[in-house]
Amino acid sequence: MARLEYKYYIPFQYLDKLRNDLLPYLVHDYYTNQMHKKEYTVRSIYLDTHQLLTYNQKLAGIKERNKYRIRGYNDQKDDSIVYLEIKRKDVEHVSKDRAPILYKDLESFVNTRDIDLIMNSSNDTLKRKVSAQNFLYYFHLYNLQPTAIVSYEREAFECKFGSGLRITLDKNVRTKKTDSYRGLYSDDNMISSLKDYFVLEVKFHKVLPSWLPLIMRKYNIVRESVPKYAMSIDTVYNNIINHLN
Repeated sequence: MARLEYKYYIPFQYLDKLRNDLLPYLVHDYYTNQMHKKEYTVRSIYLDTHQLLTYNQKLAGIKERNKYRIRGYNDQKDDSIVYLEIKRKDVEHVSKDRAPILYKDLESFVNTRDIDLIMNSSNDTLKRKVSAQNFLYYFHLYNLQPTAIVSYEREAFECKFGSGLRITLDKNVRTKKTDSYRGLYSDDNMISSLKDYFVLEVKFHKVLPSWLPLIMRKYNIVRESVPKYAMSIDTVYNNIINHLN
C-alpha cells in the first residue's frame, strides 16, 4: 500500500531533545526494541545504470521514478537475509516491491534468475516471487549494476495510538563506491555523506497528527528532500575528484 513519506535534515545537536518530545506519542518498533542500544544498522547496495539513470532522474525532479537496492541489517551471519527492493516514488507517495533471499544466494540469483532461491512463506510466497520477478525485469531492462553501499543506524518508532504513523531517526549516514555484491556488511573505507546531521523520516497514510507539526516548528525544522542514494553518489564522486586533484 502506497504511503506518504516526508524527510527532514536535522542538526545532530537536537537529537536527544527531539526524541524526548516525540516519546509521549511513540514507542520503539519491534526491531528497535530488540537491540541493546535501541537502534539497528541498515545496509543497502544501490543499483544503477552505467550512466546513473536513477541518480539523474532524482536530480531532474522526475515525479515518478524507481530506486533499486539490496537491503540487509546489522552484522553478517551464515543465515543473513537480504531483500531485493524496488522503491517506487509517485509524486509524494511511496511503495515497495520486496523479496527476501539469503545473502549467500544473492549472486547466484542475479546470475541464474532462479526464482526458487527466494525464501518461501506460507502467507505471501506468491507476492514475494512476483516482487522478485519485477526486480529481475528492471535489472535486465536497464542492465543494473552495484553502484554504492549506504549504511546508517536507525532508531524506529511507531504511533502509540495505532494510527499507522512511523518515524525513523537515521544517524551516521555513510557510503562507499562498489561494483560487487560483496562487502555489504563491512564498514571498511566508508565515508560520511551527512556530517553533523541526522535524517528524520515520517511515513503515514493520510493525515499527519496535529502534534507533529508543532514539534517540528519548535526546532524550526523544514521539510526537505533527503535522498540518501543521491547524497552518497555526490559524496563518493567528490571524494574521487578530491583525490585526483
